[in-house]
Amino acid sequence: MIVDTYHYTTHSIDDYLCKKWCNPAPLDGSAPNLVIVVHDKDGNPYYKRAFNTQACEQLNAWLGGFESMLRKMTQGNFDWFLHAMLFYHTQKVIERQQKSSSQKGSSDGDSDDSDNNSLSDSSDSSVQPT
Repeated sequence: MIVDTYHYTTHSIDDYLCKKWCNPAPLDGSAPNLVIVVHDKDGNPYYKRAFNTQACEQLNAWLGGFESMLRKMTQGNFDWFLHAMLFYHTQKVIERQQKSSSQKGSSDGDSDDSDNNSLSDSSDSSVQPT
């Protein structure tokens, strides 16, 4: 089970099983869709998480508020409700992002290169891609 980066960094370094099987950014090739290689402005490659696991945790917590309703639904109603709520949530997130970016204007320059998914806080961050 993969856990989000916040939970992973707070686990004991001596817990081998946790470090081996719960790592959100394994560099041993066991989960190639979790880590990608990107290049910085100078063309140097580095590893980056392909998913924002903290955003996934937040979405799961938000969906948890509907748990009592979802438990009582039929499979078809469950699927429809979940898809409708995810669509609604996605629209709201996009709306907030657009509002935030329009308030910032273009004074930030190239702010696209700042990513919260870089592996700098991971124990494997010293490894550079070849």
